[in-house]
Parts: sequence; structure tokens; C-alpha cells
Amino acid sequence: MGDVAKDLTSGTVGGAAQLIVGHPFDTIKVKLQSQPVPLPGQPPKYAGAMDAVKQTLAAEGPRGLYKGMGAPLATVAAFNALLFTVRGQMESFLRSEPGVPLTVNQQVIAGAGAGVAVSFLACPTELIKC
Repeated sequence: MGDVAKDLTSGTVGGAAQLIVGHPFDTIKVKLQSQPVPLPGQPPKYAGAMDAVKQTLAAEGPRGLYKGMGAPLATVAAFNALLFTVRGQMESFLRSEPGVPLTVNQQVIAGAGAGVAVSFLACPTELIKC
């Protein structure tokens, strides 16, 4: 049972870290994608990614890069917690004896099993997000 708790904790922390690092990139991507089409002869609102970062920081401060992070934080932590836990359980199930490394085929099966498990959580939430 200790391995499950460790996998859940590691997945949750890993998912949160992934989002904290990656969310500002998504914020800038969305700003660039959703900027209005400029009138003929007018420059676009953002000249590029770095300009979008500079304008966001000037207008909203560093918190502006993390706007809207609440819902993704909950889902990505849950996705990774489930992924790590199922992967760990699949490894235990496939391993012939404790401490023996898995073969490449066993690694593929463990990863695929974890991916299938996460898809039942990820697909509905991603559909709602889209």
C-alpha cells in the first residue's frame, strides 16, 4: 500500500509542477491565437510571443501568466496521480520477482495500461475543455 501512496503523491506533485512550468506558455499561445485580426495597415496586437509576454507582464504582472490555472491544476494533478499509480501497479503485476527490471515489452504493456486508465478521466474533461 505504501507504493500506491508514493505513486499518488509523486503523480500529484509531478502534475502540479508540470502545470506551474507549462501554464504560462499556454497562456501566451492562447493570447496569440485569439488576438483580433488587425485592420489593413495596422500592426497586430502582439508582435510575437515575447511581445505578448512583455505586454502581459506590464498590464497584469506575473499573475497574468497564470490566469485560469485553477481547473487545469485539479485535472492535471488527478491525471498524473492516476497515471503513476496504474503504471506502478502494472509494473508490480508484470514483474516476475521483486527488483527484477521489466523487459521492453512489459514496459510497453505497463505504459499502455496506464494510458488506457487515464483516458477514461482525460477524454471527458478534455472534451469539456475544448
